[in-house]
Amino acid sequence: MSFRQMLPFFLLNIVVSAVVVLSILFWWDSRGPGGEPTAGATAAALPEGVLATPNIAAPPSGTVPVESAPSASEPVLHTVQSGETLNMISQQYDVSVDDIMAANDMTDPNFIGVGQQLTIPVGGLPEPTVAPTETAVANPSPIPTEPAAAGGGVIGVTGVIDPGVLESEAVQLVNSGAQEQSISGWQVRDEDSNVYTFGEVSIFGEGAGVMLHTRAGDDTFSDLHWGLDEPVWRSGEQLTLFDAGGRAVATFIVP
Repeated sequence: MSFRQMLPFFLLNIVVSAVVVLSILFWWDSRGPGGEPTAGATAAALPEGVLATPNIAAPPSGTVPVESAPSASEPVLHTVQSGETLNMISQQYDVSVDDIMAANDMTDPNFIGVGQQLTIPVGGLPEPTVAPTETAVANPSPIPTEPAAAGGGVIGVTGVIDPGVLESEAVQLVNSGAQEQSISGWQVRDEDSNVYTFGEVSIFGEGAGVMLHTRAGDDTFSDLHWGLDEPVWRSGEQLTLFDAGGRAVATFIVP
């Protein structure tokens, strides 16, 4: 074989040898200091489709990174950004639009501006404060001053005649009801604990009455006598009439 015919084989051999030498040099250079393969060489050696995992340093033992988050019971202050709407903000914090409007005294959900700070009640709206209600205290019922009905009659004190004058001083009782009324066991009392108790006495109806005189004297169906030796009644004093059960049925202020 002539030299001209062998020349292509020589050239091919030279090219192959150069490729092998360059490959060895590249492999050697990729090993790095100490003969350890570099990250690039390791990545190149992985099978196709397998990604290399970066070597990330683990946190110190016993330390767990925690992302700070607002307390669920405390409101969050949010600054409105460009393009945000109240509906977007409500979805971001999972809080209703109505609650956000109530927390910020808003009446129009569309009226917010960039840079405006909104209070977001992430823990819910606070409970409304209920003002204590005042309990009305009822005044005690006064002693009735009107004649009271008992047993069908209506007995009342209509006057005190000549208070302070023993000979003519008397209390007048009148039945304004339609039926006869017994006043047996009833009492007349003054403010000084003087008491007169009626015996077997009845007052006819329709304006009939009796006079209780302070002085001594003979009793009749219409005139009774206390039997005292001095006057009982004075101006401004209160007279009280009690029935046989001890219930005050009428009062009268001495003129």
